[in-house]
Amino acid sequence: MRTTKFFLTTIFLIALALRLWWFPQNTYFGYDQARDAYESQVIYKKGDLKIIGPSTSLEGLYHGPFYWYLIGPAYIVGGGNPTIPAFLLSVINSTGVFLIFLIGKKISGKKVGLIAAFLYAVSYEQTQYSLYFGNPAPAVVSIMLFYLGFLYFGLERKWWGLLLAVIGLGLSIQFQFFLVYLSIISLVLSMIFIKNFKTFNLKRTLLLVLTGVLSFSSFILADIKYGARSFRILLNIAQGEGAAKNFAKLWSNYLDRLEIHFGHNIFSIDGHGPRLLIAILVIASVFLWVKRKKPRPVLAVLLLWVFSSALLIFLGGHNLYYSNIGISAGILLLTSFLMVNLLKNKLVITLILIGISLSSWKLIQKNSVGPINDIYVQEGMLLKEEKAILEYIYKTSNGKPIVVAASTMPLKINTTWSYLFEWYGKSKYGYLPYWAGEAAPGYPGNLTPWRSQVQDYTMFAIVEPSRGVRQAFIDGFLKEQEQYGKVIEEKQFGEKPGTHFLVQRRR
Repeated sequence: MRTTKFFLTTIFLIALALRLWWFPQNTYFGYDQARDAYESQVIYKKGDLKIIGPSTSLEGLYHGPFYWYLIGPAYIVGGGNPTIPAFLLSVINSTGVFLIFLIGKKISGKKVGLIAAFLYAVSYEQTQYSLYFGNPAPAVVSIMLFYLGFLYFGLERKWWGLLLAVIGLGLSIQFQFFLVYLSIISLVLSMIFIKNFKTFNLKRTLLLVLTGVLSFSSFILADIKYGARSFRILLNIAQGEGAAKNFAKLWSNYLDRLEIHFGHNIFSIDGHGPRLLIAILVIASVFLWVKRKKPRPVLAVLLLWVFSSALLIFLGGHNLYYSNIGISAGILLLTSFLMVNLLKNKLVITLILIGISLSSWKLIQKNSVGPINDIYVQEGMLLKEEKAILEYIYKTSNGKPIVVAASTMPLKINTTWSYLFEWYGKSKYGYLPYWAGEAAPGYPGNLTPWRSQVQDYTMFAIVEPSRGVRQAFIDGFLKEQEQYGKVIEEKQFGEKPGTHFLVQRRR
């Protein structure tokens, strides 16, 4: 027992170290983060309770608000500093080591649990989710809670396992709405373990229903308030013909995505190497299924877990990196389970783990410059560069009124810069700049529009990292700034072209 605790603690510390190796220099802060910073703090500062969270990619659908309730206290404790909630998310991700160990131990003993925990600790994908400063990130942990609950219920007949599963399901959908497909997985798992429902009496059934209502309460309240909007949108998607017409394309996209996730969790191999790895794991699973009867229920759950995101095809398919956030831990567990059950040579297992670690470390070194552009389109929006820009603006303004404009993403929304100036600029220098140009209404932000005719001011035009932004828009933006005077100085913040900021000082 002591040896297991020692190894598990060591693995947790490795996970934490890998996730915080370049922290806080690689903290990402864009529009979504600024919006979340505003929304999460008003819950606690003004009692403005939320029943809907951030918007999804589909108009009219929203994630749950629990993410805002989670990060709000961290923002308040840190005085609005984004690195505090970002640190919290990294710690939450690291604690997944303990959950994946419990699942591994549950399905096949401590050895599988420890190997899975180690693979989770060094997984490149998991380090990316620890950097992912957004609402889907904590779902990595809640998804494992969902499956752990079902395994307690299915393998040990613990009735309260279903309570854990329902809580995990509710939290997962709160963090990332499209994890609603786990509802279908829960029905399949219930069918696999249907005999265990005999242990349910009226009291336990009522408790399960109450847990479900509480877990989904924000969605229930929102649909009551907005006329069952979410339900109607999901029904329209389910009845649509888009998935049927484009099935071949959606299936191909799904396989391409699956390759990426296997590469980011196990071995990063050029070309179609990850697809070969998928084939090897599937063949090994079939071999073990045929050879032994005992592991079949576990294999069924793990394979269902790994390939569960294929259900998104019937929701129109999604190419975003975090669309498959639900399968990462399943890939690691399936790999660990097959290694222990099919490979008896400890040296071979050790060499495989070393190979996986080296492959992951090669990728993890990319984390020094923040999350990959597969997660954030606008790569390069790092908090350290934004703070450096504010320092430059205040120090070179020479005490004159400051006027700021920025080419933002989303276009003409100044939420990001408004938050940065309110949190960092005002707290350090005591005053805020004016905002020049359009600022779309209805979005968080408190910078005063510049309407003065006073000529004695310093103007700064900020061009955000341009990946995902048409050059014509940037050219138009810079042309518009000519009304504020000539360029006195032009300064670049950031390293790589396309991921750096450009700041012009004008008079």
